[in-house]
Amino acid sequence: MPGLLMQIGYLGVVVFIITSMLVMGLNVSIHDLLSPLRNRRLVVTSLLANFMVVPLFAFILIYIFPMSKELAAGLILVSIAAGAPSTPKVAEFTGGNIAYAVSLTLLMTIITIVLMPLLVPYIMEGAGMDPTKVALNLVVFMLVPIIAGILLLDQAPKLARRLLPVAELVSNVAIGVIFLSFGIIFFAHLKDLFGGPEGLGIAFIAVLFTVGALLIGYFMGGPDRENRGVLAFGTGFRNITAALVVITASYSDMSNDVLLMVLMVTIFSVIIVSAIVGLIMKKRMDTEQESRGMGS
Repeated sequence: MPGLLMQIGYLGVVVFIITSMLVMGLNVSIHDLLSPLRNRRLVVTSLLANFMVVPLFAFILIYIFPMSKELAAGLILVSIAAGAPSTPKVAEFTGGNIAYAVSLTLLMTIITIVLMPLLVPYIMEGAGMDPTKVALNLVVFMLVPIIAGILLLDQAPKLARRLLPVAELVSNVAIGVIFLSFGIIFFAHLKDLFGGPEGLGIAFIAVLFTVGALLIGYFMGGPDRENRGVLAFGTGFRNITAALVVITASYSDMSNDVLLMVLMVTIFSVIIVSAIVGLIMKKRMDTEQESRGMGS
């Protein structure tokens, strides 16, 4: 049964990766693709935060809290995976700069696709992973759907608008399958994971990493509140899609513990970010109600 659930989960991963990247492409015009290059300071800051400071923070956590090389590989893998597809949606909910969020997500995703094949052999040393295969998987499952979506939006906007809700539905179903299948496996081994200090330590590190990554983006986001919030969520919400592509390219036993750390960070980042988004939305609603009350 666990083997079947694992296969279903990995199938859901593949479907989610393709459809989520297609959705991103269908939401991004060629103008959006080029717009982040205009604000050089913001681009440089975003690159430094996502690809230098956050990974450095992950290495510091590994140094402070000793863990197995597999769990450490999972944490580093998450730390270099930038460009979470959910960042623009979070920006919409929280009143952030949506244009910057879309541009940031696309730019970070493309750079992640380029960097990961170069770094993964060192991160997952011993997994017997071919960097060429990793690069091919990232290009086929991520870059191609993004480009296809962008071109479709540019050349056939009516078809793109009809396809977008279908792709979003399939993507949402796929992420549900992922969390359901891996969730069953996760809770079946809950006692093994959290029954000792190691399991609690993994959870603590995942929480610490997520909070630290959020703060890194927040303090590096500059004086503009809207941009600062977008970068905070962009660094705090890592690109699990890219991390899952790399893991599915490995068929070694090592990938299971790597996946455990990736899922642990994902679960706690969803919880923490959702709580923050909820608080921000409530504050915005209260402010709007007060404004309407003063206006009447």
